Amino acid sequence: MVFQEFVYAFLLLLFLIFLGFAVNNDLKKYHISRSLTSFIPSVIVFLILISFAVNAFVLSLRDNSRVLIHAEYDGGFNGAYFKFREDGTYKFVDHAGVGADIIRGNYQIKDSIITLYKNEIGNIIVSNTLLFREENYGDSKFKVLYQINKNHIIINPNIKFLINDDLQD
Repeated sequence: MVFQEFVYAFLLLLFLIFLGFAVNNDLKKYHISRSLTSFIPSVIVFLILISFAVNAFVLSLRDNSRVLIHAEYDGGFNGAYFKFREDGTYKFVDHAGVGADIIRGNYQIKDSIITLYKNEIGNIIVSNTLLFREENYGDSKFKVLYQINKNHIIINPNIKFLINDDLQD
């Protein structure tokens, strides 16, 4: 999503405001009753906030290894790309407009063939086997990635992922 960070920042700010109100309300109740049970709502809200932070940290660890191959398909308004990582995982993003589907999985490379450990991914990937090829476009050579079937025949020559050698993560 294009404005994902803004939405998350707004939700975090809203959550912190409610946490402030809860703590203030619990302090008032504590001054009246002198019971620590007055802080139960604040503790629950604080634990929820901590669980979100731990979850965000764990999810950020998934993409810690170096990207080996970045392959992209540009379909005009929509598109898709693969990021194959050093640790044997991949990230496939199928995007259109302001939204995107993200699929993760494992892969194996043998010679010029990549085998994905999922059969179908989104609307674009219908095969779990991808093939590297080098193609000539005028004076330039480009590396591309095609989907192939069990007989090693290219499924759809119009859907090819151009390999980006300028890797940035």
